[in-house]
Amino acid sequence: MQFTRRRVADAGLLVIVNAMWAAQYPAYKTATNQAGPVAVSLWTFLIAVLVLIPFYLRERQGSRQRVPRFEWRVFVILAALGLIPGSAVLAWGTELSTASNAALLYLTLPVITAVMAVTLLGERMTLVRWGSLALALVGVLIVSGPDWHHANLHSMKFLGGNLIILVAITGSAFYNVYSKRLLGRYTPLEVLVFGYMVAAGLSVPLVLWLEPASLAATRSYTLGVWASLVVLSVLSWGLAMVLWMHLLRRLDVSQASVSIYLLPLLGVLFSAVLLKERITPAMLVGGLLTLAGTILITSADTQGAEEEK
Repeated sequence: MQFTRRRVADAGLLVIVNAMWAAQYPAYKTATNQAGPVAVSLWTFLIAVLVLIPFYLRERQGSRQRVPRFEWRVFVILAALGLIPGSAVLAWGTELSTASNAALLYLTLPVITAVMAVTLLGERMTLVRWGSLALALVGVLIVSGPDWHHANLHSMKFLGGNLIILVAITGSAFYNVYSKRLLGRYTPLEVLVFGYMVAAGLSVPLVLWLEPASLAATRSYTLGVWASLVVLSVLSWGLAMVLWMHLLRRLDVSQASVSIYLLPLLGVLFSAVLLKERITPAMLVGGLLTLAGTILITSADTQGAEEEK
């Protein structure tokens, strides 16, 4: 492989994208210290839409295709089962657990996505996929930090928060799989903008119902909370997604996807530096097991796809 200037630039952009994604974990932890998880999600999607609209308008100017008919039903499903759990539920789980745990547990995303593809896309559930899922779940339990000395399962301090994070990851997996159905009729940027708009709209009644005091408390948000919201909306859910789509046009999906293994490493690093969270041996062991399951499912599925060609 020749290390051309373009390859080096693409590699650098992949690192930047994963760094912006990894910043969401300490950002969620900081924002939920003062704002409710649903309110954080609402602000994130609102600001992200404002960030992405200029990119969308530029795309429309360079396209001769007609704007596709907006299908409310499919985007409501995408937002309700994918985007809102991937944001609001993640914020809730991170609030109850730690940002480092959230970063490590997101290694399960490729595994859960592969399992969900079996249900939604009719793909076959193989023995390798079951084994990958089992490895990932063992890693989750170890990351949760049980008190093995007293063998008391109720002493798992962060188990509840980690299980909620898993629900959020399942929402993100649903978003990834369900989006494939929409990409035949919409551009990736249209899926992002339309999905975020609907997610923001659905978040408003949820905030009024679950967190009625959140909007009134907006004036009292500290600079740290607003900075976290900017990180979430502008970087993690905004520019990172635009850069990611730009890179996917030039790279194979398998090449770009390998870079996602940087995400937990950067997430744990940011959490340790910004939030002073302690990294335990159990977290490292659990993260390695989860990573092993991810590599297993990724390599097996890639090899299977190549053999079918």
